[in-house]
Amino acid sequence: MEIIPLGITVVQYDGIMDDQQSYNFIKTTLQGLGYKVTENSYVQFAGSNYAIEWTAKRMVDDYMAYRLTIKLDYRGINEASAMKDGKQIKIKTGGLKVTITADLILDYLDKWTVGISKFIRPIYDKMNQEVINQRKTTFENEVQNLKTAIQSHFGQ
Repeated sequence: MEIIPLGITVVQYDGIMDDQQSYNFIKTTLQGLGYKVTENSYVQFAGSNYAIEWTAKRMVDDYMAYRLTIKLDYRGINEASAMKDGKQIKIKTGGLKVTITADLILDYLDKWTVGISKFIRPIYDKMNQEVINQRKTTFENEVQNLKTAIQSHFGQ
């Protein structure tokens, strides 16, 4: 398996929010793009601060996969009240930092690490460099579109 890091993307938001709704929106968006989302950790800090980490994977073919590591860092979540249509409603305020780390994984099944295959793999990669570059560009665009969708969700 070879991991090619593609970079880190960050979205930050502070203001009125529904932390459960933002959690569901991001997870549903990833699943809609074909990713299998696994929650790796949930850590509660002092007060109403907490962080969640996911791994989202999508197999492109039997050689290549996309992997996203997503960290949701909720800070200062407080309940407040506001007036809407003459009625008092409960709202939440706080901040969210979404960190998305993108990796392209080659030979994620480790088929090319044993026997004669490990000697043929460099030739295979060189012959398919254009395809790898195209998929890398496609993945980078997908991550940018995900960032834009999250920003739009928060009205940014």
